[in-house]
Amino acid sequence: MSRVRYLAPLMFSSRNIHFAILGIILGAAAGYIFAFYQVQRNAPAGATSGAPSNASSGTGTAADPQNHPDVTPDQMVELFKQAIEKNPDEPELMTKYADFLFTQRKFAEAAEWYKKVLALEPANLNVRTDMATALWNMGDTKGATVEYEAAIKIDPNHVPTIHNLVVAHMDGDGDLQKAAALLKRIEELDPKYSALPGLQVKFEERQRRGKTAQ
Repeated sequence: MSRVRYLAPLMFSSRNIHFAILGIILGAAAGYIFAFYQVQRNAPAGATSGAPSNASSGTGTAADPQNHPDVTPDQMVELFKQAIEKNPDEPELMTKYADFLFTQRKFAEAAEWYKKVLALEPANLNVRTDMATALWNMGDTKGATVEYEAAIKIDPNHVPTIHNLVVAHMDGDGDLQKAAALLKRIEELDPKYSALPGLQVKFEERQRRGKTAQ
C-alpha cells in the first residue's frame, strides 16, 4: 500500500526509484515492489511545507546501489508506461506510478492514477489519503477535504489521515471547531504522536487570528 503523504510532496531518492523501476522492465515486478517498499520504509522524517513537522513524512534518501544507471524523469515515465502495458490493472504498479508523478509535482496526473487505483480498491485508505494530498497541492482544498473525510470513514482511528484533515480544516475551509474535535481525537488515540505539538501550536495561531479578525 502507498505510504500516507502529508500536505507536501514526499521526495524519495530518484536514483532508488530508477533502480527499482528498471527491475520491472527486466521482468522482476515483485523485486521492484519490494525495493520500493524498502525505500518507503527507510525514508527518514523531515519537515513539510504548509504543514507541521511530522514523524512519518519527509525528505530523505536510502542508500543508492553501486554502479547505478542514471535515468531521466521522461525515461522513467516511459518505463512506467511499458510496465503498465505489461501489467494492466495492477494496483501496486499503478500506485507506484502515481507516487512517482507526485514526487515530480505532477499532482493532477498523480491524482488521476490514484483514482484508477481506487476504482479497483475503493477501501485503500493510504491511496485515498495520498490522492487527497495531491488534490490539496493542486489547490483543490474542497476536494481534498472531501477525500480526507472519506478516508476517515474507512478507518476513523488512522492518525496520519486525521492529521491531514486537521490541517485541511485549519488552512482550507477554516472550520476550527472541526479541527479542534479532530485534534482531541489524535490526543486520545496517540498522545505521544510526534506531530501533535506542532498541530496544537498551529491551531492556537489560527484561533488568535480568528479572534483578531472579529
